[in-house]
Amino acid sequence: MDRELARMDPERDWERMVSLYVGHRVPEFGLAMMIYPGTMRMMQPSATAATLAHTSKLETRPHRRFHDGNAFLTAWMVDGLSSPAGREAAERLNRIHRAVDRGTPHLPGNFDGVDDFVYPLVLLATSGDRLRTSLGLPGIGEPMKTAWHHWARALFRLLERSSGPLADEAFPEDWDAMNEFAAKFDARPYQRTEAGRRVATAMMDFFAERWFPAPLRPFGRDVTRYLAGERVCRLHGIGWMTARRERVVRIFLRSALRAQGLLPDYRTPLPERLRRNRHPRSSPA
Repeated sequence: MDRELARMDPERDWERMVSLYVGHRVPEFGLAMMIYPGTMRMMQPSATAATLAHTSKLETRPHRRFHDGNAFLTAWMVDGLSSPAGREAAERLNRIHRAVDRGTPHLPGNFDGVDDFVYPLVLLATSGDRLRTSLGLPGIGEPMKTAWHHWARALFRLLERSSGPLADEAFPEDWDAMNEFAAKFDARPYQRTEAGRRVATAMMDFFAERWFPAPLRPFGRDVTRYLAGERVCRLHGIGWMTARRERVVRIFLRSALRAQGLLPDYRTPLPERLRRNRHPRSSPA
């Protein structure tokens, strides 16, 4: 995989680079680390938390929500944004947003803030590098950073807010600008809400239940906390770890990433691995 990626031009081949990287290098657990802790960060604004609480899917059908999130991400990342599957997934998300917006007139402007679209895409693009560097490991490299920036910007232009398409709206101009945007978004003052606490707790509990046996679920919750970040966890009222527990989580994650780097890339693409390992409770009713 490294040899193949090294031959590519990220300015021209970015879609293929992201597809190969995610399809043959990212484990199912890695995708989960994007979705749930990432969503906890995305719902820092109280309006986003209120919308997620209103739909209640994260609390009442978390396995189905995880499957749906997987489907969106693999369509965009592995099939590619120019593919029929990638474009259909973007339009499907636009339809979902329109339906939720119509169904929540008491929550005006749920899907009209440009920054609320930029931030999730920035998180998705930068999450792998951010995790690695937070653990003192090498980042993903400049070519992949460029590819991920192109990917996030291209997906942004396929999405729509309540008042219209985002195609002509501004998106951070490069990788550094994405990180700067995320830092400024995170630094805004946010208010703790009961909706945020309830949804964050449900996501943390599901992550621990899905990936850790019963005796290790408290540790699984700590892994979720670490991935979401201390400030986000305190905002949502789900607590933080002691220094000792944080060190254990860091050792676990660092060891897992190092071990993954020593293993061969996956021969089976990620979407097929997800289908094989799909949890029975995530199947449609």
